[in-house]
Amino acid sequence: AAGMRRGFVLFLAFGISCATNENEVSSLIDDLFEDSGYQKDVIPMLKPADKTTNVNAINIAVGLSMISMDLDPAGVLSATTWLRSSWSDFRLQWDPEQYGGLDNFKIPSSKIWKPDLSIYNAADFGSGSFDDRYSLVHANAIVYSTGKVLWIPPLPMKVNCNNDHVLPSTDKNDPQGCNIKIGSWTYDGFHLNLTAYDDEEYLELSDMTKNSPYVVTSQEGDALQTTYYPCCKEPYLSMNYRFSVHRAFAIQDGEKVFNKSPEDLEKLFEQYQTKEKMKREYNVGE
Repeated sequence: AAGMRRGFVLFLAFGISCATNENEVSSLIDDLFEDSGYQKDVIPMLKPADKTTNVNAINIAVGLSMISMDLDPAGVLSATTWLRSSWSDFRLQWDPEQYGGLDNFKIPSSKIWKPDLSIYNAADFGSGSFDDRYSLVHANAIVYSTGKVLWIPPLPMKVNCNNDHVLPSTDKNDPQGCNIKIGSWTYDGFHLNLTAYDDEEYLELSDMTKNSPYVVTSQEGDALQTTYYPCCKEPYLSMNYRFSVHRAFAIQDGEKVFNKSPEDLEKLFEQYQTKEKMKREYNVGE
């Protein structure tokens, strides 16, 4: 009987602890969003944009983790990705001591402001496209007490490889050059200052599946670019990932036909797991 009482007390204490934590989260969300009149469509800038510098701009860190990719004969690359992004929203700051030590919470991204990122060389803009999924995906964001927001949604994309020139007719087994260019659709660099996630201006390849029909064989790096247009004096920033891909295998008569040996592909994926991803070239065998 004494053991049952102790068990009941522990169960009750655990239940009270969980309920208290839930109450703290609910109270915090009410304070941040309801009581303060949070407006998710307004960019979180403390001051108006400066006319000559990015001193008041909000910093947006952007990276791209490749999961799988395929390339069609027209030069359209289809990819499954994780978009890696983070920024600070001063309206989402709080003192953890006032909320039972709570220093972060998770919330659907549809509830908060997000940068209007888009793929500049996208091959489609309709239903199921990157733009469509970016605006509709409800993948949770993590909000920290400092106001930092971390959002890593899974997103599909289709891009026109090397959109600035006509792709030559080449052997489908040859390496193919491609690029993915991401940036804000409307904000200039004095409002939104794009930076490289984790200071890496390369595609992240460590999460790539070994069943991807195409693999990355080289990267140029230096993805962060600044562009000035004739219309405007403000700079526009983008991440332009330039890389080469090679067919890993094709499906013929319902079976895999490898273009590179499984052993060579295993070695390639081992390189993806190390800092060798920073190299311009990967060793994929002969």
